[in-house]
Amino acid sequence: MNGGADLSADFSVDLSAVILTGGNSRRMASPKAWLPLSEVPLLLHVAARVRPLVREIVVVAAAHQDLPALEARVLRDPVPDLGPLPALALGLAAIATPYAFALGCDAPFVRRAVLRLLAREAAGADSAIPLWQGRPQPLVAVYHRRLADPLAALGKAGERRLGAVTALPGVHLVPEERLREADPEGASFRTLNTPAEYAAAIERWGRGTPED
Repeated sequence: MNGGADLSADFSVDLSAVILTGGNSRRMASPKAWLPLSEVPLLLHVAARVRPLVREIVVVAAAHQDLPALEARVLRDPVPDLGPLPALALGLAAIATPYAFALGCDAPFVRRAVLRLLAREAAGADSAIPLWQGRPQPLVAVYHRRLADPLAALGKAGERRLGAVTALPGVHLVPEERLREADPEGASFRTLNTPAEYAAAIERWGRGTPED
């Protein structure tokens, strides 16, 4: 638990964070959680971005995955290669709060202003998922823990697309025009999947760390 959480007055929900790290990183050809920005692994950057806003951080990793040391509860996904839905379900089932931010370990530019906006948008819904450039962003989103079972069921049915969560009842899609108020350039949704994207992130990081 994080006793120093900045749960501001404009928050309508009590929050944890679930960070997924167990992907195969096939296109990157290197474990993304360990990729350094200014000599700090990506996973630690993402955790640092979200930590002031939450009561706890839960990291969901593969069964034998090596992780950088961090202050978080680590869960091990027991079944490999089933995609992110079961991992997200595992994390949501374990949180101590009603809602959680869901983030990948490769989103070091996520803005706290976007996370705060999503927290407000999630009030009264099962999830708040951004739409950016016409595409849902389910790993910069907020989920209620009651979605753990429906997400697990989707995974058991053979669904591999994380975007399938948008079809569940109670999901609120946050339009781009709302998000631009908090992040005009959409930096929060720049995840790192390829060496070229990682190289661009290093160059961008050198120009300054993300704003809140």
